Amino acid sequence: MEETRRHHLGPGEVGTLKALSHPTRVRLLLAVSEIGPATVGMLAERVGEAVGGVSYHLQQLAKYGLVAEVPELARDKRERWWRFAHVSGLSMAASEFADDPVGQLTQRAALLAWTEATAERMRQAVETMHTLPQEWWNATQPGMRGPLRLTAEELGQLCDELGAVIDRWLQHSKSAADQEGRWRVHLPIHPLVSPEHPHGDESS
Repeated sequence: MEETRRHHLGPGEVGTLKALSHPTRVRLLLAVSEIGPATVGMLAERVGEAVGGVSYHLQQLAKYGLVAEVPELARDKRERWWRFAHVSGLSMAASEFADDPVGQLTQRAALLAWTEATAERMRQAVETMHTLPQEWWNATQPGMRGPLRLTAEELGQLCDELGAVIDRWLQHSKSAADQEGRWRVHLPIHPLVSPEHPHGDESS
């Protein structure tokens, strides 16, 4: 199965962003990226939604190239398997919508849906962390660093550097995918900027 590069969602894909503004669709994307190819029934159980609704949302995601069918996994004509179409992830840049108020609203709605779905998934991970084998307990502990005092240019550079590190580990994980003891790991990254106190002292 051929893997694709990270897909960038720009001004020409407002329709795709609109499709991603639906919470269930974002949860489905997270689910299918976590567990790999899955049937409609498996995904419905994962996100707690009816099979019919999940099938509809998957078709909408497929319409915009976000998921793809895997017909070779089907055991009969009724069974449908789906996979995440962009293995290396999705990206978007707010600056590309500077002159497009509708695009800004659509992008914001998609990001809010993603944030809510990610927060829900992180809560589930914390609630179940002690069900993992013990060697994973410390490895999965969340952390928070900062605050950092950065310019917008420096923050962009930091995000690029973090992305390069993750891409390097992504390539490593692909090359060693068949080794035992490897689990799927997701690293949500979203810098939080505090514009209300851009120059406040570190003790505030």
